[in-house]
Amino acid sequence: MSAPRQVGPITTRRGFTLIELLVVIAIIAILVALLLPAVQQAREAARRSSCKNNLKQLGLALQNYHDTHSVFPPGRGGPGHQGGDRWSAHVHLLPYIEQGALYDAWMSQAEAPGYPNIRPWNEWTSGGTIPTGADINSIICPSDPYQKNLMGGQGGTNYAFCGGDNPHRLDDRDGRGCFCRESSVKIRDILDGTSNTIVVGEIVRPKGGQALGDVVRPSSGDWNSIMDNPSQCQAMFNKSTGLYITPVPSSGEFTGGDQKQGYRYGDGGTVFTFFTTILPPNSPSCMRQRNDSGDGILSSGSRHSGGAQFCLADGSVRFISENIDTGDLTAAPAPPNSAVPSPYGIFGALGTRANGEVIGEF
Repeated sequence: MSAPRQVGPITTRRGFTLIELLVVIAIIAILVALLLPAVQQAREAARRSSCKNNLKQLGLALQNYHDTHSVFPPGRGGPGHQGGDRWSAHVHLLPYIEQGALYDAWMSQAEAPGYPNIRPWNEWTSGGTIPTGADINSIICPSDPYQKNLMGGQGGTNYAFCGGDNPHRLDDRDGRGCFCRESSVKIRDILDGTSNTIVVGEIVRPKGGQALGDVVRPSSGDWNSIMDNPSQCQAMFNKSTGLYITPVPSSGEFTGGDQKQGYRYGDGGTVFTFFTTILPPNSPSCMRQRNDSGDGILSSGSRHSGGAQFCLADGSVRFISENIDTGDLTAAPAPPNSAVPSPYGIFGALGTRANGEVIGEF
């Protein structure tokens, strides 16, 4: 009897060893670690581009409003009854950012018989809409992680209007910027040039307590000292931790409730929809004690690394570094409605409209 014949060579299969498997996992982990920052940067670049487009739309809205009314909207103003005089410039621009129906909801209440309540901090209803609580994507920066259901506030915004470089006149009618209380600035009034004057800029809504977007209220005895020496406000913030110093020096306090930057898009109260060009972007803010619509140093800021974006009066949008020249932050502000150059360097000059400063590269 013959032996069975071997058909072909006998092969054996060997699996991965533990060491080989660990090497493969390590290689995959390294690739992920290398690619993840690039993906995150690409996403942030897209968000920043979208934010820039939002500012361009606001700049175009301001130009169209000016074409219609021959003047920019007031930084704070509106129907003169039941709190309507505290409407923000955002409300007046609604028809020019494709929010005509929302504007009609504001106005239907304002024009109703009996002068009903139209205060921008109340959640009144018109035609099934709560105008003060509306979320408008075109006035919110995509990089902002703020969540209204967790952090409070009403319809919010990340864009505020420039009140200039004098903290004492932010809630008065004689500010040095393009916007103030009941302002009526025309393009012809911008003597420094529309390409050298900021009209709108980014602001940060706070992610938590004592973070940027929160506002410090110094004690009444320290108020004038801080306003005449803005470096004292800057010293209340720890940049390495991203938080204010607590407890607030000299028995000061933080603004309470929803009295934070950007928490009410429709409210012309200064803390909500104004900023000053005194401290550089991503700096702290200080206001007069117990007043959400008073004077103060209100800083611009963003979630973009290294600075914030601003719309100029000619409609262009520029990114301005948080390291921009701010001159002498220990100096007192220039008088209101004066042609005196800003003491706060290039940034201060960009916030004023008619002071004759020569602005170089920024």
